[in-house]
Amino acid sequence: MNAALRADPAAMRINLTVPTTAVRVGPFAFDGLKALLGVDLGDLLSSLMIGPKYQRPVLGGIVDVYPLAIPDGEGLTIPIKLFGEFGFYNLRSVLVLVVPVAAIDVVTAQLAAEIAVQDAAGPRLRPGSSGGTVAEYAVRLKAGMRKAVPLGKFGEIGVEAG
Repeated sequence: MNAALRADPAAMRINLTVPTTAVRVGPFAFDGLKALLGVDLGDLLSSLMIGPKYQRPVLGGIVDVYPLAIPDGEGLTIPIKLFGEFGFYNLRSVLVLVVPVAAIDVVTAQLAAEIAVQDAAGPRLRPGSSGGTVAEYAVRLKAGMRKAVPLGKFGEIGVEAG
């Protein structure tokens, strides 16, 4: 946990929700998300975390919740094998979401109301860091705002404004 970020009033506060993919059978454990990423998501997010990861139920499953604070100009992009990359960054108090082009229809549908009133813009296509094309959405968050892409029985990938 990053105590300096917790004290930074200018940092954007969000909760990132991702499906819980860890399966334990006796002494054995397998984490599908870790296998997909090649690294533990908590390790990737640790420099932005302002509290411990916790779990909560959502319609369709259980999600891991990562409380984050993102300073202006900072963020994270995670290459996802076979899909492209996912990420986010804080651009002058606007959250910019980075998603694979395959997710454009779903993300645009989730942000349709915000795009209609100019609280969000996108998609803007650009080359991704791993060589493919990604789509960016700029979203002006409001306290309590919650956006998620449902993943059926796996839960969701989402962002909640603090």
